[in-house]
Amino acid sequence: MQQVIIVTGPPSAGKSSVAAAICERFDRMVHIDVDTLRHMVRAGYRHPWVGDQQAEEQLHMAVRNAAAMARECVNTRYAVVIDDVVPPDAARAYAEALTGIDANIHLVTLLPTLGATLARDAARSPDQQLPDRIRALHAEFTRWVRDSLQPGGILDTSHDPNASATADRVQDAVASGKALLVRVTATT
Repeated sequence: MQQVIIVTGPPSAGKSSVAAAICERFDRMVHIDVDTLRHMVRAGYRHPWVGDQQAEEQLHMAVRNAAAMARECVNTRYAVVIDDVVPPDAARAYAEALTGIDANIHLVTLLPTLGATLARDAARSPDQQLPDRIRALHAEFTRWVRDSLQPGGILDTSHDPNASATADRVQDAVASGKALLVRVTATT
């Protein structure tokens, strides 16, 4: 049985690096970078955090497209790791869009401390840095976790030495069932 692992967290939490590290471990694995899907909108692109109707449409379109890609990959016997910023409502949207797929769906939130996240952001090129957006989303993720709104597994990755070590922890959360979002249902 294949599986789908959704890796989430605020910007600069290490989602893309961890997704790549997970993919390196398997023979048949696909990395769906949802930010890339969002940037496929060339005319009328809205940043996800804008909050207007067009931004909301694009957020939902990206979830549906990522889910459709994951379905096709699983149907072709590939495991999938989806890399996206997934608040609780988007987790529900992913669960709905992926229900019925022949794979367990897992959600792992990477939530290093704000200081660690900002340090990772500072290592990026200046045109890619988003310190104000990171502060805002980190506060939101922290609140969702504190209020038990964020489903799946939660990992403080502040002290992980590299993406490979975090990928080990993600795989442990998946194997133990702590990150389970949707369990595959047996079909007859």
